[in-house]
Amino acid sequence: MAIAGQPGAPTREATSRSLTIDGARLHYHEAGTGPDVLLCIHGGAPGASGWGNFGTNLAGLSQHARVLVVDLPGYGGSDPIELRGGKYAPYADVFARMLGELGIERATVVGLATGGAVAMAMALRHPEVVDRLVLVSSAGGVPLFSPTPSEGQRAIRSYYAGSGPSREKMRDYLRLMMHDPALVTDELVEERYAESVAGGEGRRAGAESAGVPAEPLWQQLGEIAVPTLILWGTENRVQGFDNALYLLRQIPDAELHLFKRTGLWVPYERGPEFERQLLAFLDRTSAGSEPA
Repeated sequence: MAIAGQPGAPTREATSRSLTIDGARLHYHEAGTGPDVLLCIHGGAPGASGWGNFGTNLAGLSQHARVLVVDLPGYGGSDPIELRGGKYAPYADVFARMLGELGIERATVVGLATGGAVAMAMALRHPEVVDRLVLVSSAGGVPLFSPTPSEGQRAIRSYYAGSGPSREKMRDYLRLMMHDPALVTDELVEERYAESVAGGEGRRAGAESAGVPAEPLWQQLGEIAVPTLILWGTENRVQGFDNALYLLRQIPDAELHLFKRTGLWVPYERGPEFERQLLAFLDRTSAGSEPA
């Protein structure tokens, strides 16, 4: 179906694509054309997917760029892969391979939560394919004063534990993830819950990637050599905004925009403003732009 309120917008079905890398299916959505390519990588919470995290932004962004919204391996329509060598590096390697398979030389990588850490891993491991970074509520940093694990991180880790997945657990997590409780509708809860239990053990293995040790990306942030936009909500109860301050301090060419009264899911909670900030960043960091 089309995105609500946007007649003629790209649909989930019409934008669906897939390719095979090392025998595993990698699913993604594609819309738009142009010299700029956006590779959007979603978060790693139960029930997450590319369309689920970025589907409402595809219509706006695809008017200005070629947009690829991927499903992490083990999520959405992508097959799980074995996570060797860390939590983020295997995903980064797959997406670098994906760009090559599609004949794309370089892309701006947009990562939400876990997707942000994967984006940073791509910039470190495959700098030749990364043009810019947009890190949204990203994992991979260091909380300067927030408690660890956070409320949201505890909810993610407990989702499959105990009595197992439930709509009540999903509703509780979504209320932690977003600032405005009115956004946590029955429809959204049902959609995320259904996704979290689809695909049996293969899907569950993807959602439980939190059990794999994460690489210490925070030690390498000074090596990221591309322009980086950091977007964060001040009411983020999963990745506190002090993580954003650490990323800003450590990444050489970084800038930060904070959204008041916003939680982790910036692209959903503040869709139009998120898109404006991202597109303005593309404009001012393009090859032909004048220096400020």
